[in-house]
Amino acid sequence: FCVDTTAEIAFGCENMGLTETEIQHRIDNIVTEMNIQKLLGRSIFNLSGGEKQKIACASVSALMPQIIVLDEPTSNLDFEAIEKLKVVLVEWKRQGKTIIIAEHRLHFLRELADKLIILENGRITREFSSEEIKKLSAAETEKLGIRPISLAGVGFLKSASHTSSESIKFENFIFRYKNGEHGIDILDLEVPKNAVIAVIGHNGAGKSTFVRCLCGLENKCKGTVIMDGKTLKTKQRLHECYMIMQDVNHQLFTESVTDEVKLSITDKTISDGEKNKIALEILSQLDLREQSELHPMALSGGQKQRVAIASGIASNKELLIFDEPTSGLDLSHMKQVAYELRQLKAAGKTVFVVTHDPEFIAGCCEYVIHLQSGSVKDSYYLDDEGIGKIRDFFWMVETM
Repeated sequence: FCVDTTAEIAFGCENMGLTETEIQHRIDNIVTEMNIQKLLGRSIFNLSGGEKQKIACASVSALMPQIIVLDEPTSNLDFEAIEKLKVVLVEWKRQGKTIIIAEHRLHFLRELADKLIILENGRITREFSSEEIKKLSAAETEKLGIRPISLAGVGFLKSASHTSSESIKFENFIFRYKNGEHGIDILDLEVPKNAVIAVIGHNGAGKSTFVRCLCGLENKCKGTVIMDGKTLKTKQRLHECYMIMQDVNHQLFTESVTDEVKLSITDKTISDGEKNKIALEILSQLDLREQSELHPMALSGGQKQRVAIASGIASNKELLIFDEPTSGLDLSHMKQVAYELRQLKAAGKTVFVVTHDPEFIAGCCEYVIHLQSGSVKDSYYLDDEGIGKIRDFFWMVETM
């Protein structure tokens, strides 16, 4: 509701008519509790999705309710932030609060949840106690249609080769926001063309900024992108790229799901009837055929995400960028999207995926760009050594 982070945390308390002294006291406590001192006094518009998530949790916590409901709280959080969220959840439990979490990523709740309830078509189909949750194997969660309780057994698709006949080069790729902070500074980077590439890093590392610059959405980004021997300037990259944003509500415009997908088909030689056929085929692949005539804004968060992904597939661009594509997706739909990204690679496309989701990376990615403070900390294929690196980054150990 507000334009800066501190005011956002205070907003609910102000509406409750609390005194200024009490509001400040609550802000101080919550900021310390959640370790988000660095986020105070910042513009909401310059925050990453994960940072916004932290501020939203803080603003709710400041109200000190007895029952707290969290809807996909980890969807845009890195693993460090998830660990910090777990600390907050433990503290809320200690205070005697009831916490209800609607979530697909379950690994962080393995030692925390007192009960697991599975819903299907609006009905409770299964219930598990805390002890039963810990004993659920990967095979059992797969059968139940939910994500694994532990990440220890997640298996990656090993990269077939270190060699690629073609590559995409980034040279002096530099961008800064008006405050001079939170930009990117990539002097030299080469990644394989015709691959599915994961872009990883902690919240605020510059991942979304990097892909926005790649797409040409930040026209003040300096530097060059070289592909197929050609240097792509900002305007050219706008034509070569299609980006599915982290918040897909910003890119849903039409009155129906079908029209939304057709909007991305810009080839003027294709008739409207053929566009309709293409759109429905893609929607069927993503399990959205029954929603084809609905208004996009009437869909669930996960369905909206898949509509945006369908639009990206329909665009037929050379470079496709997905910013947190599995936000709000359950196990089966995550697998569907992973399959579609592999199909895009098979069709000769290059796909960049900004994600905090190791299960998704395991299902479709073959190369990784690891960003830290706006620079490339590392980049590697997901061979044996690369898989070890990404497991270390995501802390994929049984204790989780």
